[in-house]
Amino acid sequence: MLVSTERGAAEIVPVDGDARFYDDVGCMAADWTAHAADARAFVQIDGRGWVDAASAFYAKPEGARTAMGSGVVAFATAADARAAARNGDVSGFDDVVRAAGAHR
Repeated sequence: MLVSTERGAAEIVPVDGDARFYDDVGCMAADWTAHAADARAFVQIDGRGWVDAASAFYAKPEGARTAMGSGVVAFATAADARAAARNGDVSGFDDVVRAAGAHR
């Protein structure tokens, strides 16, 4: 996939295979359960590059525009995510994956 912008970019890296790139964290989260057994997930965080998706914090900032419309943005710290969140809600990776599965 062509990644249109770094903000919101994500990837799944299988143990033995090619990386799958996504231009929206929500899309990667929706695809994660099919790959979780033998892969790692990474997200792009402004100014920090690729970070393990499980160690990031997620929020839906007011007016966030993501490539596929999920509105989910990754942050390095819970405080950063909380400050950006439209209602103060901060999620972990498992929460984002569950929510993406519910919206399929």
